[in-house]
Amino acid sequence: MPLHSKHDYSISKASNTDIRLLSVFIAVVESGGLTQAQEPLNIALSSISTYIQDLETRLGLKLCNRGRGGFSLTENGREVYREAQQLFSAVQQFNANVATLKGRLAGELQIGILDNSTMSPKTRVPEVIHRFSEQHPDVHISIKVLSSDEIEEELISGSLHLGIGLFPDTKQALRALVSFPVTIDLYCGSQSPLFKKEVITADDLQSTAYAKGCYSPDIKSKLFHQLPAPTASSHLSEGLAFLIMSGRYIGYLPRRYSANWVNNDEMRALPEEQFSHELELSLMVRRGEAVGPMMRAFLESFSAFTDK
Repeated sequence: MPLHSKHDYSISKASNTDIRLLSVFIAVVESGGLTQAQEPLNIALSSISTYIQDLETRLGLKLCNRGRGGFSLTENGREVYREAQQLFSAVQQFNANVATLKGRLAGELQIGILDNSTMSPKTRVPEVIHRFSEQHPDVHISIKVLSSDEIEEELISGSLHLGIGLFPDTKQALRALVSFPVTIDLYCGSQSPLFKKEVITADDLQSTAYAKGCYSPDIKSKLFHQLPAPTASSHLSEGLAFLIMSGRYIGYLPRRYSANWVNNDEMRALPEEQFSHELELSLMVRRGEAVGPMMRAFLESFSAFTDK
């Protein structure tokens, strides 16, 4: 199983063991180290270390540094990682193409989704996945919950096929296929001095700590200039909810996501006419990438619900 590059990386005879070792290596790299890879691989640290050593022996190359200084790839390790990614991508594409010849879809569909973007009633993501997987049970759906910046990076690099997130300043490398609104409110916790106030003044806001999240208004928004400088932040909505419910911070969250806490009097939305806004979530793909049968089928399922 040769790994073609300007260097001579080769394994004399391909085997299932070679594939297994390379898959472990990819998992270690993408997890950020051997220790972090234990959970996704579901194997012990000692076994992971042995697999990496075996791969280095078979290739005759040192792939990574590990120890007290932390985990890092060598130059050879970075190139082998890139080659291994291409190898597995080619295998997946081969399997998908053969399945298509047989009249069915197979392979892996990789989707990045912004934290709690499914709380928008317009996305209908659970229904879309149900319809798609029912029609195409041989497709493995892999979902990553990421920040919008991470989704953008992985779409551009080719690690994701589709991404759902907030992209106010989209790079030229991406294009939006579908957009849909989500309503965002400004919340305070039950312990906040604002919780029982009916009228919120500018002085009230400036005397309250503000926590920034991914749904906060950007610098171009009028709402942005009403808010104090953030003294806490979380790119995940759950982290922001903890900050808000502490009673120390106000912060922006999707309305549907916050409904249970509001119903339980653990937080409240500040006056809608003063502080609420809508953001556009977008379904993005990499610009110039061919929309193959698998992605086309998923988009058809998406349209079946989002057009309603």
